[in-house]
Amino acid sequence: MNKKYQVLKKKHNLPEFKELDKEFSIGKLEETDYPLRTITNKISERLEHVTKILLDIIQPDSNLANMYEAENFSDEEKKKIFELLKKISYHQKELLINDFAYDEADAAKLIKKCFEEWKELKQEFLEILEKIKESWRKETKSRLELSYFG
Repeated sequence: MNKKYQVLKKKHNLPEFKELDKEFSIGKLEETDYPLRTITNKISERLEHVTKILLDIIQPDSNLANMYEAENFSDEEKKKIFELLKKISYHQKELLINDFAYDEADAAKLIKKCFEEWKELKQEFLEILEKIKESWRKETKSRLELSYFG
């Protein structure tokens, strides 16, 4: 499969497979006639995971952990998170459209575009994850903790 990707990489000026794998956990490509479709699907899976985390901050469900994490973000921060969500959701929809109306050249363009833009989006997302992680170290008494256990 690596040989197939190398041919497509040269044809479409794609990123190194190792770099794609590092960013999107592509893993080993199984033998297929559409290796770029497999890659776009893996990118979509990664973006879907990010989307779920962002949505849980903006509009947490009744899960105590999600509500606790969400309350650590101000309304202004949630607006910024929503802007990030919009960018990522746009890419998800592009990838989905290509999956349903597959075209190799379009898939290659999407892979390059997502790979390049992901670098910036990932930084924003990592800052959010860091804040979520640190929220669990706080010694504060949350309104949620008090009402949930009281």
